[in-house]
Amino acid sequence: MKSELLSNHIKDYLAKQKANPTAFNADLKERKDRSMYYQSWTVERLRQITEDDLAAFVSQLWAMRIWGNKQYVVDKLIEDHGLPKVREELAALVWSDQPSGFPGRFRSGSAAVLVV
Repeated sequence: MKSELLSNHIKDYLAKQKANPTAFNADLKERKDRSMYYQSWTVERLRQITEDDLAAFVSQLWAMRIWGNKQYVVDKLIEDHGLPKVREELAALVWSDQPSGFPGRFRSGSAAVLVV
């Protein structure tokens, strides 16, 4: 990465932060809250996740902001794969000590659980 380009982006970021500290503090708090929420999901807890908890888990993902009907995604996962399979695959995805193999695992075959 070009250090000059990175330096310019950092300067822009700090200028925007200084111009609107309230928005930046709110964003920072949201990130911390979200981080604490997801860190609370142990492998055991994920393996026992209910449909309602799964809906809450998925709806809070940053990437899910674009979905108006988040419940559709949850319903589709469960319909296509069953809650037991979703539980196991989600626990494996989040807590694996070897995540390098997961992109292909979740995009191919019957384990394509988390790709709708």
